[in-house]
Amino acid sequence: MLHTSGLAHQTELSGNIVLLCRFLRKKSFNITATEEADALTALSFLPIHSEDYFREALKSVLTKSRLQHIKFDEYYHEFKEQLKKAADSKVKELPEEKQKPEKKSKQAQFEALKDWLNLKTSEEEKEVAAFNDVESLTKKDFLDLSEDEVRLMMRVLQKMARQLAHQKSRLRKKSKKRQQLDVKQTIRTNMRKGGEIQQLVFTKKKDRKLKLVLLCDVSRSMDLYSRFFIHLIYAFQNAYDKIETFVFSTALHQVSELLNNNEFDQAFQMISERVPHWSGGTTIGSCLHDFTQNFGHGMLDKKTIVLMLSDGWDTGEPAVMKEAMKAIHKKSKKVIWLNPLAGSADFSPEVIGMKTALPYIDVLASAHNLESLKQVLVQLRTKRNLLKRQFI
Repeated sequence: MLHTSGLAHQTELSGNIVLLCRFLRKKSFNITATEEADALTALSFLPIHSEDYFREALKSVLTKSRLQHIKFDEYYHEFKEQLKKAADSKVKELPEEKQKPEKKSKQAQFEALKDWLNLKTSEEEKEVAAFNDVESLTKKDFLDLSEDEVRLMMRVLQKMARQLAHQKSRLRKKSKKRQQLDVKQTIRTNMRKGGEIQQLVFTKKKDRKLKLVLLCDVSRSMDLYSRFFIHLIYAFQNAYDKIETFVFSTALHQVSELLNNNEFDQAFQMISERVPHWSGGTTIGSCLHDFTQNFGHGMLDKKTIVLMLSDGWDTGEPAVMKEAMKAIHKKSKKVIWLNPLAGSADFSPEVIGMKTALPYIDVLASAHNLESLKQVLVQLRTKRNLLKRQFI
């Protein structure tokens, strides 16, 4: 069954394509994230007001066999009917008494996800395993999440962001809480008072001052993923004190203040309205050059991790991209590039933008589901490996 609650809220063209692909997967179509992006790209070259062109373009990209080609029109019209029904009807809310078990179940699932996130001991993992849908949820592509699952995932992402924001360093500072006695500091302090132990000194680990710069591609080829990545950015923006966020397509825009001062839905709406050419073309190189020239000096240093979210499709000059990436890599602690298409088994960084940027990337990852994203976030805690580039 198609999630009609999701259909009721998905009125954007790109959102409906995602729902169509999800619907076709339930009909045994093997559709990858790459093909979803290809479908959206193909539509940009066609007069989408003509439904025949629209349908044929989708059919050419999303079908892989003669049987799928024959059945596509039937499934397309079935999906269209369900979409119309969802748009014309309001989903009735369940009585409060009937909602309670579901709410309790969602909370239990969230607690299980927290345990999975925190890497509990083996006994606790066995208890977590009782929620047999947790593992499948962590491996589910973000594009296939229902609205309820998206909300649950947002809570998990916020927890992950807060955990990373409060990582501890090896350095210590004095603490009023009497938790861990610092023997060396106690001896030094009391030596100044004649050697008698008159005062005990307690210390705690200092917070690790990690700085983040987030750069998110919101061009047409990233339209299927950009909303979720803005969700991810929002989780980080509200957990870190030292974080700067930019979005780009054909130009660079700083959006840190919007994400700091507004609820997510309002912030997303304001960003999409203020950014010209949202879901347009991409000139990654010129946007990164703009960042290095106008913001790099004040924002980049050896405590800064740069997190880039893009599929690497660049229509600009490779030389501009190379110089910008070289400068970012040289001045920062680490460069992590998230490419949602990297989650496909047949992915290869062959597009010109990715090939140009690759020598200046420390970690290239997909982050197309929670499992892959968790592995990426671990990289925020580690130092740059000068001898090895990582692909996860």
